[in-house]
Amino acid sequence: MGSRRLRTLVALVGVPIGLVFLWLAIRDADLRAVWDSLRAADALLVALAVAAFGVVYVLQSTRWRRIAGTPTVGILRFVEMTVSGVAVNNVLPGRIGDFLRARWLGLAARVPAGRAFGTVVLDRAFDLVILVALLVVGIAAVASSEWLVELAAVGIVVVLAFCLVLLLSRTYIGRRDRDRRERGLVRRLARDTVERLAEPLGRRHLVVWLALSLGAWGAWAVAALLVARSLDLDLSVTDALFVTAVLNLGSAVPSSPGYVGTYEWLGVASLGLVGIDKEPALAFTILLHASWYVPTTVVGAVALGARAVVQLRGRRAVAAPR
Repeated sequence: MGSRRLRTLVALVGVPIGLVFLWLAIRDADLRAVWDSLRAADALLVALAVAAFGVVYVLQSTRWRRIAGTPTVGILRFVEMTVSGVAVNNVLPGRIGDFLRARWLGLAARVPAGRAFGTVVLDRAFDLVILVALLVVGIAAVASSEWLVELAAVGIVVVLAFCLVLLLSRTYIGRRDRDRRERGLVRRLARDTVERLAEPLGRRHLVVWLALSLGAWGAWAVAALLVARSLDLDLSVTDALFVTAVLNLGSAVPSSPGYVGTYEWLGVASLGLVGIDKEPALAFTILLHASWYVPTTVVGAVALGARAVVQLRGRRAVAAPR
């Protein structure tokens, strides 16, 4: 199946799912009360939440740069690629922004596309490990329900599956002739990706990558706390970490671009488990969603546009007669 057909299929499946979840989130809610809460939000605290989300992307970019091991590419370029990838995911289905991140890294660092994609896979895997851990702790310490246990179970299975992929990658590369050249683009991409995943991670690297991941999602929880305070909601640190895990793990469910609908239902459902009523929970989720969605979409679009202009000028300069 071609990538265009796959994206179309994801959109056809994800958008209706997002609409269903959006209806579930706003059903029986007093939307006027939600709007009044949003209007009364403390703008300064919301601005600080936006800044906290900026810290999230800097930490994630730093982790990705360390995983990639490409010192020739600066941290600002990694931040640009990370935010641009998020912006693409915000408006297009199928998480195509992650594939574009691999493409951009391959061009910037002059490494094979498969190896670059392997770094993105590892980058996402460390997010998954921390989020699953936070969710398991949250279920034990904050609240639990059948759907949360199922979400945690799926997350644990995915983490174990990824560990198995790493093990199989090492076994495959160890038994295969490294000098053998693969024929065909897809086979070369797969080979290079597997080779990157098969490389030893190293204990020191693991500790640093996990610490950066924990720091990133800790900053995300701080942003959630600030948004809650802006609406006069009493959310504890433990609650914020719990909501962080639920919202970001649940966003993996097929949905409309930007996770519209799915995000709102997850926010209302998770906050309901900690005793927050539907209207303030919906206001919180909408404001939290907007606090990262709008800035990343705008900044990412500007970065993509600026990069396109630079590349176009470079091509014109090369093509110009001398």
